[in-house]
Amino acid sequence: MKQSIKTARKQRGFTLVEMSVTMAAAGLLFSAVTTGQDLVDQAKATKLINDVKTVEMQLQQYAQLKGRLPGDCDADGVIDYAADKNATSSVRSDVGNNARAVEYSYSVLMPTTPADGADASAQTAGCALTGSGDTATTYGVSTNDTNANVWLNDLKLAGVVSDSAPNRKLAKLVHEDFMFVGKLTDNGVDAAGGADYNAMVIHNVPQWMARRLAVAINGQDARADRSRVRLLTRTGTAGDYSELWQTKQDGTGSLDATRDGMVSVVYFFDRIPESKKGAAATPA
Repeated sequence: MKQSIKTARKQRGFTLVEMSVTMAAAGLLFSAVTTGQDLVDQAKATKLINDVKTVEMQLQQYAQLKGRLPGDCDADGVIDYAADKNATSSVRSDVGNNARAVEYSYSVLMPTTPADGADASAQTAGCALTGSGDTATTYGVSTNDTNANVWLNDLKLAGVVSDSAPNRKLAKLVHEDFMFVGKLTDNGVDAAGGADYNAMVIHNVPQWMARRLAVAINGQDARADRSRVRLLTRTGTAGDYSELWQTKQDGTGSLDATRDGMVSVVYFFDRIPESKKGAAATPA
């Protein structure tokens, strides 16, 4: 009889109290993990926002020193480099970032200033400090729309950023992809008229992070084709924008958008294209 009682005690299951304690502990652990991930996401988004604002401050500081933006070699008000493409093709892609990484120099050599009339084509070259002033609109310095390094080299030559940091590191952001500073050509379909605008183009940003950037700068994320921060399409470099932030940006439209889907974002830190989607293009 005693043996049967001992065997029954050994085979009994969890009591309600034990199960309640276990479920409560699991709930607390899950809550801690979820909260921790939210804090990590918030920190990453905040760093991206701060980095973008820091670059904007550096661009404006340079403009105050030199009377032109870095990379605007002919001082016509528009940065020469085409920020949403490279020398051969568009760099808007969700597949890796090697094509974008090679656009930036990893050398720590001090950048040089080309002679008046010379092209700022080498990765170590910046714009000329003074131009020849041979005409009213040309300052003797050739523009360059394929060298992503010029804006950073100009900042280095002016002492705005450290010349000991490789450009590839300076241009890389918290989401492990790159920012490009230059011009974006709006073709006049999504804006009042076609024109070139100074902009930062940030590639492969997770959609949730892009929306937080939009809220921080635009004040809202209801539309992705309005205000300063916009969602670029990936089908070309014509300056088209997607209307909604949750739009899939893989270039094919074959997959549904996800929270972590990668997008290309443009930030017009200078002039803003007037939003008139669907309006007929007019001369800039």
